[in-house]
Amino acid sequence: MANVAVLIPVYNDQECLDLTLHSLPLETPLDIVVVDDGSDTPIRLPDVPHPHKVFLLRLEKNQGIEHALNHGLRWILNRGYAYVARLDAGDVALPGRFVKQLSFLEAHSDYALVGSQVLFVDESGREVFRERFPTDYQQIRRNMHARNCFVHPAVMLRTRVLREVGLYSDRFSAAEDYELFFRITLRNKVANLPDYVLKCRINPKGISLSRRRRQILSRLKVMLEYFDPIIKESYFGIIKNLVLLFMPVSLVQQMKRYFEKYRGWL
Repeated sequence: MANVAVLIPVYNDQECLDLTLHSLPLETPLDIVVVDDGSDTPIRLPDVPHPHKVFLLRLEKNQGIEHALNHGLRWILNRGYAYVARLDAGDVALPGRFVKQLSFLEAHSDYALVGSQVLFVDESGREVFRERFPTDYQQIRRNMHARNCFVHPAVMLRTRVLREVGLYSDRFSAAEDYELFFRITLRNKVANLPDYVLKCRINPKGISLSRRRRQILSRLKVMLEYFDPIIKESYFGIIKNLVLLFMPVSLVQQMKRYFEKYRGWL
């Protein structure tokens, strides 16, 4: 059994799952846990390159990503993996992604979670924009009040932290990752690598676009849940997301491309 389990939820997206599995880096053995969230046509597992192994869990009906993720996490926790990494169907892990994150966590035993920098690409693989995330724990802890400082499919964390803080909550639909990472950050040290280690595909049918309004409202709910009146970022985050509620997503993406140093705040 590998030390790292990679959790991939998928729903009605066999083609993108195949792309992600076939592009996995080979530097370290990984156990890939695919959770089929009740796809209309059941997901099939393609062959994965050695030294990786792949396991398929299937939910009989579609329950939503937080339920699929928790189903996979319970399976992973029951089998005693030390680390779990996230990946989404359609995303491409760049060479060195898992080695770098695993090396960081093994060298920094006081850190519970590590993310990374991400390239955002369209469905053809063309880069749309890049986003820089803070790497320092103290900066991340403050900035979490204003934004999610982690890209969900670009994180790796110690499984023990999930036994301490719990799994994904179903109270924050479309922002379940933000709430979990916020919960972890308040109790543990966290970091982002300075390296770009993931190509994240912008899916027009994905949560961030098709359920954008719900996601913003859920982010606001997270910010209110962890609001700290002595931290200015708490106020900034709420104001920013209220503005984003009424801003077209096309305008947001244009601003991200144009205002390089402000990308992370949009």
